Amino acid sequence: MLDEKEFTTKKYLHFDHRVKIEFAESYVTNPLKIARHSFLPLIHYTSSFNKYNGVVNKGKQREIMYAGHWDHFIYKYYAKILNTDYYNEFCHSFGIDECVTAYRNNKTKKSNIDFAAEVIERIVSYQEAYILIGDFTDYFSSLDHGLLKNNLKRVMNVSKLSADWYNVFRSVTKYGYYEKNDVMKSCGRDADLKFQHKKSYFEQLIDFRRFQKENPAKYNRGKHGVPQGTAISAVFANLYAIDFDLNMTKLANKFSGCYRRYSDDFILVIPKGEILNLGEFKKIEIKVRGWAELYKIIIQETKTGLYLYENKKISNINKPEDRRLDYLGFVFDGKKVKMRGKSPYKFYRKAKQLINLAQSRKEEKDLVKLPYRKSIYRLYTDLGKEHGEFGNFISYAQRAQMKFDKLSPHTQNLMMAQINNRKKKIEKMLGVKIHIKI
Repeated sequence: MLDEKEFTTKKYLHFDHRVKIEFAESYVTNPLKIARHSFLPLIHYTSSFNKYNGVVNKGKQREIMYAGHWDHFIYKYYAKILNTDYYNEFCHSFGIDECVTAYRNNKTKKSNIDFAAEVIERIVSYQEAYILIGDFTDYFSSLDHGLLKNNLKRVMNVSKLSADWYNVFRSVTKYGYYEKNDVMKSCGRDADLKFQHKKSYFEQLIDFRRFQKENPAKYNRGKHGVPQGTAISAVFANLYAIDFDLNMTKLANKFSGCYRRYSDDFILVIPKGEILNLGEFKKIEIKVRGWAELYKIIIQETKTGLYLYENKKISNINKPEDRRLDYLGFVFDGKKVKMRGKSPYKFYRKAKQLINLAQSRKEEKDLVKLPYRKSIYRLYTDLGKEHGEFGNFISYAQRAQMKFDKLSPHTQNLMMAQINNRKKKIEKMLGVKIHIKI
């Protein structure tokens, strides 16, 4: 039996109706059914990535594609098999289990906070260290299909993909999709449809097929890219980089150092005493770039940096004015760790935007009470810390503070200090006192 808590029914609208896993399980787990399954086109939209659930906020737009409800369960199930039965075992066998940290179902209790704290503590423990930090460019959209397929077969230890696995693989590499805005123009806005208690953009699948005939989907007909947003895409992205990870881990071990990769972000830390001089470390950087090119990974120049940690200070070797290491949403200057500066700024900026909107609505409609009060208190005050699964940004800051204090006790961790005056600032925006203790 598949766990309903893990295989939750998504609330979004799609071309098919929502389904509970208890009704879909016998189909999803049947290889013969999946081998013949016709996957629906994905729906695409651009997201301003901004979450506090432990996923890194890079402050940039992301191209998101999401699958139909039945397809989502298929991707989720096959991702679980791939992670649990194959990829995790491969990582254990070849010594890269600790190195690959994102999208792993054997690290469910950890987040970017844990991984950042562990790496920063490791840097401090070396006392002096060389650091190489980098980022893969457009990672999901640049995955080479041939290399990905070979790595999938390698991890699964097969010479040929079974019919069901091939169908899943093909659906994620040669995917069809519609723009969300185009779908809503034809079917109506999500909010309006949900208000009408609609569970899908179409009453029946045959209605969608008529729409599809008149409005053909776009297709990824090239030899690169998987959609970011399906449950299996992230696992594919991990196994795509296995050779890069193996070489980086071997290199780190050779110099008694540390290598970690979180999705498309990687960091290599080597104790300074293990390398003859800076020139040798620059040769290592060239070697890393060579591996990336060999394994068809593009390293983003603007986000690649060489750093030196010594005397409890961080310095960028090529940009001396840059004295901070920015890693997984946290900034380390050699002594102090803070959340990336954009995070608290966005918190207050968005609070101001919502409060201004509420105040203008209050004046326009001559209301007695301020509208959107629940949203304001839930998102921007301590009253919302326990809301939902992850709470709000204040909850995130508290988690970061507690975890860094535990995992990186030799640094000054200032996450809560960054939002220390949050109550006064929100009260000033509201023009009223908030009757809660902090």
